[in-house]
Amino acid sequence: MSGDTVDSSSYFDGREPDELIRALVKKWQGTDGETTLCLHFIDLESNKAFIKAMPPDAPSNSTAVSCGNHVYVIGGICENDANPSGKYDVNDVFQLDLKDLERGWRKTTSMLFPRSFPHVLAAEGKIYVFECMGSESFGEVYDISGDIWEPLSPPPKAIDIHVLCVPVLDSSRSRILVHCYASGTLYAYYYDHKSWVCLEQKFCSRFDSAAIVDNVLYTYIYNCSLEAYNLVDKKHLPIKWSSEFPVVEPPGSTLYRPGNGKLILGWVNNLHRGFECIRFNIWCSEQGGIHAAAEHQSAITVPFPEYIFGIWFF
Repeated sequence: MSGDTVDSSSYFDGREPDELIRALVKKWQGTDGETTLCLHFIDLESNKAFIKAMPPDAPSNSTAVSCGNHVYVIGGICENDANPSGKYDVNDVFQLDLKDLERGWRKTTSMLFPRSFPHVLAAEGKIYVFECMGSESFGEVYDISGDIWEPLSPPPKAIDIHVLCVPVLDSSRSRILVHCYASGTLYAYYYDHKSWVCLEQKFCSRFDSAAIVDNVLYTYIYNCSLEAYNLVDKKHLPIKWSSEFPVVEPPGSTLYRPGNGKLILGWVNNLHRGFECIRFNIWCSEQGGIHAAAEHQSAITVPFPEYIFGIWFF
């Protein structure tokens, strides 16, 4: 699957990219202990992973995001012997056109500030970048049509920019949910008005990943399972599983929303060298709680041809 073609449907065996799970994958490179990044498109129907290699100069510790027909890989860390730590953050941005795969990756306009492992999401033709690892700036936004980066509107002083959970897009309300787990507060950034609103003072301590389905915010915390929060009524909802969860998920598992009232919890199985996941249905009960049911009795496995070090869905 390493070759490029002009026609993306032929590259993905007749599937459209929107039908596949997208992930940025870090893999071991050779025997020298170095790691490299690849873009993986995972097809759970055929149990295949379609791989698109990154350019040789792409930094590690980057973050990926989709916007329209393009994938962007943003920020990261590069080696630098002159730096006391041997590394430095970068503001690089790479772009891949899914409708013109033959063109391959190209560098586009850089961010205003260097960032490693930034929190990134896209909404209405713009890419929003939030701080994660100690940059000079809390965040910035990229207007794709205008090809320009601008600082993000200042957040409330109560937000500790160094302890943010992963932001979540709430597109139906034109906002981004941002959780500060130092204080447990849940904020909303309304990107149309460039304004911040506090939604919940004591939402929870932290969560590892999150997704919104039908006005309910689902958060996942390793060893604490799944939690649900009604965004309309602003209250936590009980979750009842109608079938036992078939596996014990490992640390580093990520919640992913494929659509159609479903959620996926996925992870890397390094022992068997593959991607594994559990897909489950969720729906609201008449009593006001949430019902959840796994679709299968064991994890779905998609084998990888290489040894995978880490995986991040987007």
